[in-house]
Amino acid sequence: MKNLLMLKGGGGQEHDVSLITANYLASVIDKKKFRVLEVEVDKDFNWIHEGEKVELNFQKELTYIGTDRKESIDLCVPCFHGYPGETGHIQAFFEMINLPYLGCGYEASAICFNKVLTKLWLEKANIPVTPFIIAKDSSHETLKELESFFKEEGPIFIKASNQGSSVGCYPVDTKEEIPNFLNKAFNFSNFVIVEKKVLPRELEISVFEYKGDVIATSPSEIVCPDKFYSYEEKYSQQSKTQTNLNPDLDPKITKEIQEYAKQAFENLKLSQFCRMDFFVVGEQVYLNEINTFPGMTPISLFPKMIENYGLSYPKLLNDQLLSLLN
Repeated sequence: MKNLLMLKGGGGQEHDVSLITANYLASVIDKKKFRVLEVEVDKDFNWIHEGEKVELNFQKELTYIGTDRKESIDLCVPCFHGYPGETGHIQAFFEMINLPYLGCGYEASAICFNKVLTKLWLEKANIPVTPFIIAKDSSHETLKELESFFKEEGPIFIKASNQGSSVGCYPVDTKEEIPNFLNKAFNFSNFVIVEKKVLPRELEISVFEYKGDVIATSPSEIVCPDKFYSYEEKYSQQSKTQTNLNPDLDPKITKEIQEYAKQAFENLKLSQFCRMDFFVVGEQVYLNEINTFPGMTPISLFPKMIENYGLSYPKLLNDQLLSLLN
């Protein structure tokens, strides 16, 4: 039996969601093959296992602070939404100590968590994205650029570049709102991206590796009554947002989304799995964001789309974990 380290929490904006995802993953991991050691990481980056502080050393051992106890670790599931998992920080450490882990590599994670880098990579790969500009500060000159962009494109979104789950993301419908929301976004990130606001159909798709191929599922649709899929709408039990695993979608659009998804997966050198979010405006498809460690809560679409494709998600997960040991 292999020792699997499940890291969860992280202490950031998405700490609680990470705990829910970790609980789900732990419930479907094959306990005959893996002994799961769950470690919660708090905002001060303390690692806690069953009430005791622990650390992971360069010998791939989980050490218990103040004792001689050690546990050899065979692989890790960095179950974080946001820092330090989706940002690539923890994966870089795992690669330094040669510890196998579930999910995308550190470089792909870092790129995809940065909205500015993601947009630039997608543009270079000829994958359509909504019109955007980059704000490096909140100076008078930058505000003038944003006002000009607003005048040309109409309503916009101001988004913190390095955040997930719509944290630090603000819809802007009047020019007068720009300075306030720009400053708010900079509270979350050193860079801010400003995008044209479109009124799209919002579609999500699961992309994963299976038997040597990159598979893109059929898209599912997010129907949000407020037209803005906020953090609260994504995770609140009172959410009014509805999801449709089998939306009425032109087969041509479905095929286009799947092709762009696989193209992005390969161009950005993603691995194992991710979720991609698309906008569809009329017949125009835009790739909006890439999530390298998607939510896997009871209401999350990522595992549901894989099941809808015809694969057991628990089986896929356990197969991926076993493949890390080969």
